[in-house]
Amino acid sequence: MRDLHDLPPAPVGGPGALADELSALSAATEDLARQPTRRAMLARAARHLTVRVGATATLVSRLEGNMLRPAAVYSPVPFAPVDTWDYLVDDFPITRDILETGVPRAVSLHDERVDPSEAFVLREVGMEAVLIHRIAVGGRPWGLVEIYDERPRFYGRAEIAITELLVAQTAALLSQFEHADATERVYRETLASLADALEAKDAWTSDHTNEVARLAVDVGRVLGVDDDDLRTVELGALLHDIGKIAVPESILRKPGPLTDEEWEVMRRHPEAGERVLAPISSLREVLPVVRGSHERWDGRGYPDGLAGDAIPLGARIVAVCDAYCAMTEQRPYRASLSPVEAASELRANAATQFDPDCVDAFLRVIAGGVDEVRLHRPSHVVAS
Repeated sequence: MRDLHDLPPAPVGGPGALADELSALSAATEDLARQPTRRAMLARAARHLTVRVGATATLVSRLEGNMLRPAAVYSPVPFAPVDTWDYLVDDFPITRDILETGVPRAVSLHDERVDPSEAFVLREVGMEAVLIHRIAVGGRPWGLVEIYDERPRFYGRAEIAITELLVAQTAALLSQFEHADATERVYRETLASLADALEAKDAWTSDHTNEVARLAVDVGRVLGVDDDDLRTVELGALLHDIGKIAVPESILRKPGPLTDEEWEVMRRHPEAGERVLAPISSLREVLPVVRGSHERWDGRGYPDGLAGDAIPLGARIVAVCDAYCAMTEQRPYRASLSPVEAASELRANAATQFDPDCVDAFLRVIAGGVDEVRLHRPSHVVAS
């Protein structure tokens, strides 16, 4: 591991070389600014960082609590599946220091002082060296950039300076996306209020939609749904029962079992919800989630009798979260189940009513644990 003062001075180049480098950095910045989504921008940033210093691969990770989780990866050659691995910050003292101080570090397996935890990562991904930068947004650590090389290498001052500029531009653009996310949260809250107001006649579900949406987002993350599609899942969860505005109160509030005729009316509410939302162009991608949220994995659901993967993933996620919330809520016609009982019901109906993968992901969410398959920890840390 090398600090900046340990590194060799930047190579001396003429004015032409400097102009070329500045031009390349300017072009990279413009390219990043043109990307329509955060995911796309981070993927392009990883590519530019790799190319600018002639490295092998770049990984961008987001900090979530004490966990670093992959956000983007670029590698033109076969690379370890780092986009499926999570790391605990406390397992990596150098990484923790970079996140706290913002001082970049270069790590090489050929440095006799190499930190064993960082060496573990290098060996895991089949690389010889890495340059690590912090990404900060709003003055707070957002995540890390790790620029890997499969060749023996010590990153120099010039390479650190170049990549630091690109990381700073990436952070600035992330800040814009974060602001957009704040605006999006207001939009979602408005939709949630609308859904609650329209469903007020169904007194048993006033808080139901918000809880279903919260759980659906968590389940989507466990399943690896990207940020853009998570938005669709969340909005679909918020609006999945909005079609109940077309269902008479006498049916919604009925304290006992519904008749066949009443069930026929109730089963029309996903289509009614689709019709309500169809004129809103910004919600076009949400329609399949709303329409499909009462389909069943075995094809015995409604309104279309879809089965298996033919049901949109967002709808399958919402179905599991909706069922759990419904089972654990007190209703006038039945007692609520405990969380343990409701979870048992989900397990019992996986692969019949529910997508088994969605059930597994949901159970991990409510257990609050870390997926051990994703978590990579240095062997010397685990042994201790």
